[in-house]
Amino acid sequence: MTLGHARPAIASVGVLCVALALAGVIYALQSVLQQQTERAVLLTGALFAAILAAVPGVYILSKRRAAIAETASLVFLSTMSVLLLAIYFFWVGWYVFFPADIWIWSEGDFVNDMLKFATGYPLYSSPVNHDSFAYVPGPQLLTYLVARLAGGTSSIPAYRVIQLCYAAIAAFVAMLSCRRILRLAWPESQAGDKWLWNIFWYAAFFLIATNSITNHFAHNLHGDALAQLATIVAYYLLLVYLETRSRRILVTMILMVPIGFLVKQSLLIWAVWYGGFLAVWGKSWKRLAAFAGLTAALLAGVLATCYAIWGSPFFYWVFYLFGHHPVSPLRSFQHLLDTWPYYAAGLLGGITVLRNRRPDALLGAWLIWLGVMTIEVYTSGIAWMLNHAGPGSLMAGIWFMAGLASLGDVTAQGRKIPQSERWIRAGAVTATVALMFNGMGVIRIPLRPVSDDAYRYARDIEKQFDGLPADKILLDVGSWVYLRNRVVMGDRASAIGEEGYANTGDFSIFTDHLKNRRYAKILVRHLHQPDFWYENIQWPRPRGLREAILDNYCETGLIRAAAAPKDVKHWAEDPYLFDEISILEPKPNLSNP
Repeated sequence: MTLGHARPAIASVGVLCVALALAGVIYALQSVLQQQTERAVLLTGALFAAILAAVPGVYILSKRRAAIAETASLVFLSTMSVLLLAIYFFWVGWYVFFPADIWIWSEGDFVNDMLKFATGYPLYSSPVNHDSFAYVPGPQLLTYLVARLAGGTSSIPAYRVIQLCYAAIAAFVAMLSCRRILRLAWPESQAGDKWLWNIFWYAAFFLIATNSITNHFAHNLHGDALAQLATIVAYYLLLVYLETRSRRILVTMILMVPIGFLVKQSLLIWAVWYGGFLAVWGKSWKRLAAFAGLTAALLAGVLATCYAIWGSPFFYWVFYLFGHHPVSPLRSFQHLLDTWPYYAAGLLGGITVLRNRRPDALLGAWLIWLGVMTIEVYTSGIAWMLNHAGPGSLMAGIWFMAGLASLGDVTAQGRKIPQSERWIRAGAVTATVALMFNGMGVIRIPLRPVSDDAYRYARDIEKQFDGLPADKILLDVGSWVYLRNRVVMGDRASAIGEEGYANTGDFSIFTDHLKNRRYAKILVRHLHQPDFWYENIQWPRPRGLREAILDNYCETGLIRAAAAPKDVKHWAEDPYLFDEISILEPKPNLSNP
């Protein structure tokens, strides 16, 4: 392998090492000033501002009159991106190393699936058990296998670290995609061979892959991180095929469709994207027919295998349940407005790259990004979160960065440009990119986002399990306590909430468990609130589950809600999961004194 081929990998590792080291510096600085939050942030800001000024300053002073405006701009942007990545690592570390899987609704189900796999319990069981996850099993199983190789199958933080590893790899593949687009559209560009561009690209792509607008769940136990990685790999394969027309790459694309499906149901759409590209720009009807036939056969084989393993419950949880979730066009339109920075980035980057139109098929790759982004934004209308649009946002970043690099040296525009004008232009571009970064949600304040009281909250939940079998205590959301005891728990609030919202499900077994006082304790949030997950006001019709709980159990105590850290608002990714918990115990059975 030549240095040119190794440069992206070396640059990526270097960026990660420097950013992690700087994150450690932030942690050390703020540990000394634990009770002085504002001062700690100001000192961190002053330190990073000094670094941001010093690095391009050293370049300019060392080169003096020979300094190139565009290079100075790139030095500044690269330094800024690495510093922002360091802040992200400091910020996200508090979430990653939290011991309980209650940051978002999916974490408990994600852990429960890995526990099922470890104990041999079916991943998809009868809907009446309310213990299954409404997603395909790829992210859970791969995360478990990676954790097992690393010896961390009992560690919630280890599972989250693996999600960040998926994001890190996705950023690397995005960088490779950016380099390939440049090579296709602008063969004369030397950006891909320069250290500064590779450093800037990788740091920027990692920030976009974890941005706070569309990739806020990248570190959580959810399928988002791996789905983003699968999407970017699928896109990179398309770009490689566009350049090489290799049969081996075509075979890999065929395999990528069922692999993508096992990561997330929506990734089946890549059969359409690939097929459409081959139909318009493939130049071979035989290859299109082979792709269609083999892809259909593989998908049929995967579905048949899933049915053989899990039977009809697999189709209920993975297809039927989601098929009953309505998409709100108004929410989708709001999400279109919310994701404007990524639409702007992809559109502007595409216009800049494609002004050369070499080769024509590259237009098809750009249109596929636009289609991916639009469909992701539309399907995000199922709920208020924007995480559906995460992969499309990273693809937009690819085109934005490629467009930025393709602008080239301003001296090649047919006339001599004064140095002063070049510096003004470079400064304007630098300021524009920095402002775009803020719009893209990659700038964070280096504050500790998790309070000590959150740890108290988790310990208080754990204390409720002391002296009792774990399967005799129903905790509405969160599986870390069950993981310790290797207990697969049913009647979970997330599964029941999904079914209630979709207006499906049979809750008779759950109500029988309540009538028979199966549980020695029930721990639930928002018992008397409209958004109670066992009986939510947004359900199409009431199911009487709140009444069934209160008819058979009485409140005997409370777990106090977790307090926010000082000077931090909106610290909990899902505030519901850190609110007050009602502790319920069985009422006396008067018919059997």
